[in-house]
Amino acid sequence: MKKKTEAKRQAILDAASAVFRETGFHNATMNAIAARLGGSKMTLYSYFPSKEAIFLEVVRRIADSKSRKLTSMLEQPPSAITEVSRKLADEAYSVLKQPAGDIEAALRRFGEKYIAFVYSPEILSIRRVLFAESVRSETGRFYYENGPKKTIGLIAVFLEAAVANGQLKPLADPFAAATHLRSLLNAEWYERCLFDVDMPLSAERIGKTVRDAVRVFVAAYGA
Repeated sequence: MKKKTEAKRQAILDAASAVFRETGFHNATMNAIAARLGGSKMTLYSYFPSKEAIFLEVVRRIADSKSRKLTSMLEQPPSAITEVSRKLADEAYSVLKQPAGDIEAALRRFGEKYIAFVYSPEILSIRRVLFAESVRSETGRFYYENGPKKTIGLIAVFLEAAVANGQLKPLADPFAAATHLRSLLNAEWYERCLFDVDMPLSAERIGKTVRDAVRVFVAAYGA
């Protein structure tokens, strides 16, 4: 048996992800994945015991990617964050730097990148497969726990830091506030994108959606 490599494992997941997006989970076969990979089913089975195992790993990879990319768009100075939240907040430092007193600008930057990412064709196609499969397995729960829930939690940390900076009102429930922000960003496009209506989104349309959502959020939560 050939030596296993991480590169080959990732190639299998890339091939499988493409097949799942095109055919759905139930119509996808190990033969189709092997053909897309350019190898044999034996190669697949040397890395994964089943199609279900491959799909779960594809979901995990997407959930991790989504959480990292989205939460990296938020940044707050460490001094503004409690010790309890510090470990989570550390994961959110890299892309956006929030100017003091300009919470709306920070949220708009985050919102624009959020919409562009979660409604990208690649992410949408896998989400559609997940919706269909989640009623038959625990895949949907796994994705939620490792993707959206983590993202909301880290947004909540960001909002708590904004409260500490005097940019937002005290929050009775930071997780709920983060959910409200995410829901406002999704409100205009969630069903349209899910059902492939009015796609793709232009930068101008994304910008208007985000400005409207952030305006409503700050009206409710702004200091």
